[in-house]
Parts: sequence; C-alpha cells; structure tokens
Amino acid sequence: MKKYGLVKVLLVMLLLVVIATYCIEGRYAEISYLPLGDVFINYIQSYYYFFDTAVFILVVGGFYGLLNRTKAYRKMLDIIADKFSDNKKKFVIASTIIFAVVASLTGFNLVMLLFIPFVVSIILLLGYDKLVALSATVGAVLVGFIGGVFTTVSDSAGMSTFETLVGLDDKWGNIFPKILLLVLVCGLLVLYICKYIKRLENDKGYELTKNDALLIETKDKSGKVVKANYEGVKVWPLATMLVIFLVLLVLGFIPWYDLFEISVFDDFHTWLTGLSIGDYTVFSNLISSNFSAFGTWYNLGNFMMPIVLVALFSLIIKFVYRIKLDSAFEAIVVGAKKMLPAVMIAMLAYTVLVCSYNNGFVETIITNASESFPDNVVVSSLITILGSITNVDLYYTTAGVFSPIVSVLSDGANLSVYAIAFQSLYGLVGLIGPTSLLLIVGLTYLEVPYKTWVKYIWRFILELFIVIFIVMMI
Repeated sequence: MKKYGLVKVLLVMLLLVVIATYCIEGRYAEISYLPLGDVFINYIQSYYYFFDTAVFILVVGGFYGLLNRTKAYRKMLDIIADKFSDNKKKFVIASTIIFAVVASLTGFNLVMLLFIPFVVSIILLLGYDKLVALSATVGAVLVGFIGGVFTTVSDSAGMSTFETLVGLDDKWGNIFPKILLLVLVCGLLVLYICKYIKRLENDKGYELTKNDALLIETKDKSGKVVKANYEGVKVWPLATMLVIFLVLLVLGFIPWYDLFEISVFDDFHTWLTGLSIGDYTVFSNLISSNFSAFGTWYNLGNFMMPIVLVALFSLIIKFVYRIKLDSAFEAIVVGAKKMLPAVMIAMLAYTVLVCSYNNGFVETIITNASESFPDNVVVSSLITILGSITNVDLYYTTAGVFSPIVSVLSDGANLSVYAIAFQSLYGLVGLIGPTSLLLIVGLTYLEVPYKTWVKYIWRFILELFIVIFIVMMI
C-alpha cells in the first residue's frame, strides 16, 4: 500500500479544502460550501481543464516506450554508463548542475520531463538508487526554478517576470540575487546528494536500483536478463535527434522579445509565413497556420509544441530504425500505460487547485492576513507556501496568490523582495509538496513512496529555506 501514500495525502488535502470552505469566506465575502459530490465532479473536470498536461505526460511515456524498442537507445545508455563507470559521482554532479542551469535559464519545469527519464536510466545503470536519480533530475530542475534567472509567467501582456508583475520598471533588478541564489542552492543540492552517496557506500540505500519494468528494458517476459547485441547498431542518428529536440525547445519557449527585445525570430516567422505563390500562402496552407515563431510557443499552450515534436521525432525514429508499425504502436501504448498512474494522481492534485481556486478562500486568507500584518514578508511567505500547495500550477498560483499579495502592498514595500520570495518559495514547495506535478510524475513512475522521499529530502528543505531567507535579507 506504500505506493498509494501520495494518493492518501492528496485525499486528506481535499478533505481539508472542503472543511476550509465551511469555515472561511470565499471570493464573494460569504461562506460557499463545497459539497463532496462536487469534489468528484471537479476531479473529472480536471481532465478537461488540464487535458494538455495529461496528454503530455502520456506522450512522454509513449516516447520512451518507443525508444526502448530500439537497440540504439539502450546502446547509447550503455556507452554513457561505461564511459562514466569510473567517475560515477562526476556524472551525477554534472547532471544536477546541467538540469539546474537549463531550468534557470529557460524557466522550464514539467517540460524537462522529456529528458529526465534518459538521465535517470543512466544513473540507475551506474548503480545508484532512485533517490539519487530523482535528486539529480527532478530535484535539480526545481532548484533551478528557485534560482531562475529568466523565469517568466504568462499574463495579458505576454510573458512577464515577477519583477514586472510587482510593478518594477527594471525587470532585471533581481538578476544578481537570483544568480547568487542559483549558485548557493545548486551547490547545496550537490553536497546533499554527495553525502547521501557516501552513506550508500556503507549501506544498501533505498534498494531501488532495479531497472526492470521502468525506463529501460533489461529482462524478457520470463524474467531472464537480456544481453543485447549491438552489432551494426548506429547511435549517432538518435543522439543527434535528442540534441536537436533540446535546441528546438529552448529556442521555442524562451520569450526572446519579451525578455531581451530580440525580434529576429518574429521577423523570420513573418517572412516565412508571408511567402506566397500568387494568392496561395505556401507555409500557412501547406504546413500550418498555427505554428508560432520561436520564443512564442507558449501561445499554443505549454505542451502543444512538445507534443508535436515528440510525434515528429517518434515518426523519424520509426523509419530510421525500421520499426514495424504494429511494433511501434505497441511500444508506445506500453510506455503510455506506465505513465497512466502518474496522470491520475496529477489530476487529483489539480482537483485541489480547482476546488480551492473556484471557492477563493485562499484569497480571503491573504486579504485578512495582509490587513493584520501589512507588508510583512514572513506572513506573505507563509501564504505563498500555502498557495503553492493548493494552487499547483504556476499560472494559477500567480493569479490566485501572488497578485492578491501584491495588490495590498503599500507604496513603501520592498517589491523586489516579494518577487524573489514568491519564485523561490514556489520552487521550494515543488521539492516536497504533494501537489508538485513534476515530483508526482517522478515518484509515481519510479514507484518511490512519498513518505520515503520526504524522509530523504526534509533536511535539504530546511537548509534551502535558510539559504533563501538569507538571500532575501541581503
């Protein structure tokens, strides 16, 4: 029953949300009770509201199911694992830093799930347990968000930084505190992982080093270990595709114009879509009229273009490695099935969001606390933690928590502190909060009990909180 621990925690959270609606006034200054039947209805509606998220998670599972069907993928994993067999710890450290830096520079969060299974598989092949693998990937991404240099959120004006949302004219006013925070928290995570690895040398750890039925297939149906034959298998086409995949995502999702006023991609897109033969617009009519320019892919939704790219690269992989259509389809279905429990639990987390956001009792808490403790960073930090747990999604946390906090601040408030506090605390909650989507997917897919993760990570969370507090004070 341990694997259902996260579900139990989320169900308890939903019960607390229901109780809160009976005790705290909602958005319209009156008690608005949340019936238990509506909680179930909200769970079903979560699949509709956040359909793209559910599809994206399943698509990632299907993509790795297809990769598992190619010997090139397993050969690439083995080559990398063999290369770092004498420097295993260095690979873990490098992975942690790379994930953190990429997340910081791009603002990616759940999108990084596209590459996490790949690195997790290598770490498992190196002999480390799943707690190390989760820390160096999922943990690193969320740490990178805490010190996110170019983290943005969608609003009516496009993509804005939190500094812009609080009304600061200088959207780069927190650039140096963010870089300092990134260096400190990333270094802290590396040290924390290294200490745990050292303990593993004298202990078995969490006994989660088995690879079967996870991200890489090492056994056949009878349970016998399969020794792959790599003769004639070429890795470079697959490696090239993965690199191109990452480059396209970075180019597509970084808001080049909103952040840096770089218009080259918009200009190229305008030129490309304007090409025509007579009255026939070539690109729009032949390819698509819905593809946005690099830097504006968020206009299509957070996961639309990653899903399209996964489909495109899956098709290329099928032809390059000559996988039969029925075999490819079967592999994709098997991979997606492994992600299905993660989707179901993620939608339970979204149900917490739908129930609390629709009722608005969190906004009432913010208003009452702000009136009692005006411009109090400690109080707003506690509210941010509460709001990050209940609102799950960054957009809704910003709209339902951050914006109400900012709206009641006085003219003399230190706005830059509130901006960096919100961003860093949202990332901190993502490392341990039961509603953190990236954490939910990681724990569920790797079958790591939530209780085990909490017992492993809680000391790091305390250390992280102290570091964040010190940086805010500076």
